Amino acid sequence: MRIIGGTWRGKKLADLQGDQTRPTSDRARESLFNLLDNHLRRTGQGWNDITFADVFAGTGAVGVEALSRGAKHVFFFENNMLATKCLKNNTKEISGLTIMGDALNPTKSTPIQIIFMDPPYAKGLWEQALPAFHRAGWIDDNTLVVIETDKSEKAITPQGFTELDRRSYGRNTFMFLRLNQD
Repeated sequence: MRIIGGTWRGKKLADLQGDQTRPTSDRARESLFNLLDNHLRRTGQGWNDITFADVFAGTGAVGVEALSRGAKHVFFFENNMLATKCLKNNTKEISGLTIMGDALNPTKSTPIQIIFMDPPYAKGLWEQALPAFHRAGWIDDNTLVVIETDKSEKAITPQGFTELDRRSYGRNTFMFLRLNQD
């Protein structure tokens, strides 16, 4: 596993052995960040304008990728002890980040620009985390939410959100959501 672009392009990241995590593949992550780059251009923003959350972060590859591209700050949410140890190892020489715990009970916040959720597949965790992040103030109608699921899952657009796009790469499906404007 390596960083695809930005300041740390090519940097190798530690991974956990076994089934503790299921990192997003380099190819899927590259496709995701191409889509995010296009989104930022369309909205007149650059990476240095945004705050990012990597929810169910695992090794932190997606959040580190955002930092490598210049994100102002990245919040990592991970509560598995082994994954958190790996995440801390992968971010030990990097600034501009905060490692937090439980994604199902996030602390209060102001809205951020991009939230990426990659929970263990088929456990209903993103369906619980998304409203929790909304209630805690992380999401407003300018926040882009990206949910990664297994392609075999039939993820339904949650109530109160609009699905902007859905893309599949190998085993991964990315669902791009925005809070409905009321």
